[in-house]
Amino acid sequence: MNVTVYKRHSADCAKGRANRAYSKCGCRLMLEGSATTDAEVRAVASVYPGFSKRGRFRLSANTRNMEDAKQTARTIERRVLDIVAGVASPADQMTVERAAVVFTTAKRNAGIEIPTLQKLEKTVARIKDFCDADGLMYLDDVNLTHITGWNWGRFFTTTHSLTTNQERVKSFFRYFHNAGVIAKNPTAAWTRVKGKVEQVSGFTPVQYQHVLDAILNAGFSGAMQPRIRALVELMRHGGLAIIDACTIERENIVRNGNDYRIQLASRQKTSKKQHRQAIDNAIPRHVGTALVAVLNGNPRYVFWNGGRSGDGSDVEKRDAVKYWQKQIRVLLDAAGFAKATSHKFRHTLAIEMIRHGATFEDVAAALGNTVGVVAQFYSHEWAKVRVGKTDEAIKATWK
Repeated sequence: MNVTVYKRHSADCAKGRANRAYSKCGCRLMLEGSATTDAEVRAVASVYPGFSKRGRFRLSANTRNMEDAKQTARTIERRVLDIVAGVASPADQMTVERAAVVFTTAKRNAGIEIPTLQKLEKTVARIKDFCDADGLMYLDDVNLTHITGWNWGRFFTTTHSLTTNQERVKSFFRYFHNAGVIAKNPTAAWTRVKGKVEQVSGFTPVQYQHVLDAILNAGFSGAMQPRIRALVELMRHGGLAIIDACTIERENIVRNGNDYRIQLASRQKTSKKQHRQAIDNAIPRHVGTALVAVLNGNPRYVFWNGGRSGDGSDVEKRDAVKYWQKQIRVLLDAAGFAKATSHKFRHTLAIEMIRHGATFEDVAAALGNTVGVVAQFYSHEWAKVRVGKTDEAIKATWK
C-alpha cells in the first residue's frame, strides 16, 4: 500500500500548474493511494467506500502543511496494513469526525442542558482540530503523547478553564472506551493540569461608584437608566449572578416594613440538580425600592418582559441573559473596566463579607455556592483577614 501527497493547483497558480509536486504555493494538498494486492483493495474499499475504486483513491489532506499531510498518508498506510493483517477490523475504525457527531448526539439524547452541551461541542471541536493538525484520522490513533502535546492553553487561558475542559476531553475518550470503540483510553493517565488558582477581585467602593456614575454617560435611554442601575445594585448587594438577576420575579422581592430581602428557591444554574441551592439575602432599602419601582410592562418579571410566549422557558431566559449581558458590557466599557464582567459585582459582595468577618459558610449561603467553591476563589481575601486577626491576638498578649 502506497499513499503519496501532491498539490492540486488552482488555475491561476502559474508555477505549479504544470508540476503537481511543486509545493511552494498555497494550493490544496491531496492524498492519492493505490493498493497492490487484492487484500489491500478490499481493505481500502472497506475504509473509503465513497472514495475508492479498485483500490485507488484520492482524498483531501485537510491541511496546507506538507509535513502534516505526509503524517496523514503514513497513518492511512498503517491502517490498511493493519486491516490486511487482521490486527484491526474495518468495523472498529471510527473516524474522529464521526466520533464527534456520535458523542454530541449521545449527550443531547441524555438530556444535558443546552449551555452545557454547547460547551461540550466546543471542546470536541478543539479535539477534532488538533487531530486534523496531527493527521490523526481515526479515534484509536490518538494516544497520550498527542493529548499532552496539544496546546490547550491556546484556547483556554486560565487554570480553571483548563481543568474544566480537561475533564470534558476525558469524558469524550472515556465514553468511547466504555462503549468498546477504542481498546485503550488515551486520557486515563493524563494527570490533572496544574496552575495558579484564579484570584478573583471585586470592585472597590470608588470603582463601584464610578460604574454607577457611568450609567448617565453610557448612551442608555432615560427609561433604561433606572433599570440598568437597579440590575447592577441587585447583583452587587444581592450577590446574584446575571442569569438570576435578570430573570428575577417580583414575588422574589420580599418586603417587611422597611426591610427588603431577595428569596430564590434555587439558583438557575443549579435548579436541575438534586441539591437545590436557595438564596435568602437581605438587601439595602434603596435597592429594594428601586427594584419595586422598575416597570417593564410585565406583572411577573422585574427586568425581563417574558420573551415571546412569556412562559418562562429556558430558551427565553437565555435570550434575556444575552440581552442584559450586552447592556452590562456597554456599561463596564463606558466605565473603563474593559476586562471586568458582570460576575465582578457578585465577587464584590463576597469579598466585602469576608473583610467584615463572614465565614466561608456565610459567603456560600449568600452566593448559593458550596464552601469548597468559596474557599477556592476567595481564600486570598480570608488570608488577609486572618493576618489582621492574628496580629491583634499577638498584640493583646503584650498588655
